[in-house]
Parts: sequence; structure tokens; C-alpha cells
Amino acid sequence: MQVNNVETLFKKTLRESDLSAKQQAVLQVSLNLFAEQGFDRTSTSEIAKAAGVSEGTVFKQFKTKEGILKAIVAPVLDHVAPMVASEFFDELKNNNLGDLRSFMQYAIQDRMTFAIENRQQIKVFVQEVIREPKLIVTLSTKLQTVMNGQIGAVLQQFKDRGELVDWSNMRIIQYMVGILGSYVVPQVFFAPTADFDAAKASQEAVEVLLHGLTPVK
Repeated sequence: MQVNNVETLFKKTLRESDLSAKQQAVLQVSLNLFAEQGFDRTSTSEIAKAAGVSEGTVFKQFKTKEGILKAIVAPVLDHVAPMVASEFFDELKNNNLGDLRSFMQYAIQDRMTFAIENRQQIKVFVQEVIREPKLIVTLSTKLQTVMNGQIGAVLQQFKDRGELVDWSNMRIIQYMVGILGSYVVPQVFFAPTADFDAAKASQEAVEVLLHGLTPVK
């Protein structure tokens, strides 16, 4: 099972961008500092020092600390998220998950592990969504694209075989995300438990999902 690292993918996106080395350094260290300390507790002077640039350089390019956050979120939405999704779909395909239980078990555990391993970076992204609610519309549009693409085709196969309820793909995903979130949110946004067992938690989640998503015969 592969766990995509948001920080690594973010670095890759910055290297392939038109940003200068200094601008890339500012965004990279900002992501790390926002993740470790929180947006409000990080100062532009700290960012400049960690990036090895003057504070004036930071302000010249990004204007404000909020401008830095926006500059981080944009490539995450446009490049990092699609890479994460693409790699996830490749994993599903390569693992040859032929029945609904195997699919659910792999998908839930994989995404649960991903969220916990990238909890700090996810917090940074959520901070900007809270500041800019219109990003929810962008996220919804991207999710709808996914629903109409690879994941939609996989879900349709299970529906055609009578393993999955004949609901809309969006409703099915919302149900799955709701159950997944009940395990992930406390670990990501509150007090993570050191002994959290993703494998056990995902098994519990799958039992609930199968109970709710299996057609009544």
C-alpha cells in the first residue's frame, strides 16, 4: 500500500513551476511552518529566516501572509490533488480488487493512512478553505469530475453485479467519506492517539459501509 506524501508532491510541483528558487523556498518552508505551528502563530520573519531570504523579498512576491497561503493552496488544488488521485486509482487497478469488500477494505485503509500521515498539511489546506469558502465550489467540481471518471466506472461495475446499491455515485461517496471521516477527523484535527490502528479501524468502517451499501435481497 502506497502512502502519497503531500510535502514530496508539493516540492515536485514547485520544481516544475515557473517560480524562482527563492519563491519556491518561501512556499516550501511556509507549508512546513504552517503545518507545524499553525498559520496564525507563524510570522513572516520566521518564514524569511527559514527560507534564507529577506522579509522584503517575501512581501515583494506574496504581499501578505494570506497571499503565501493562497499561493500554497493553488498548486495543491491544481497539481498535487490530481497526482494523489491518479496514484490512488493506479493502486486500486494494480491490486486487482475484484469484489466490493476487497475494494472497500483497500480504499478505506489507504485513504485513512494517507490522511493521518499527511495530517499537518491537510490542516493547512482546511485553514484556507475556511477563509475562502468559494474553494468548496472548486473542490465539488473536481470531485464531480472524479465521480464521472475512473471511480465512477468502478462503482458502476459493482452496481451491475448487484453488490452495490443503485444510488448516485456522489451519494455513495458521501456515505463513504462520512464513515471514513468519523475515524479520521479526531486523529487529524483533535488529539491523535498514538496507538491508533488504521487496519483495525478500516475493518470496522468497512463492516458499517457494507451493511449500508449492500442491496437488500
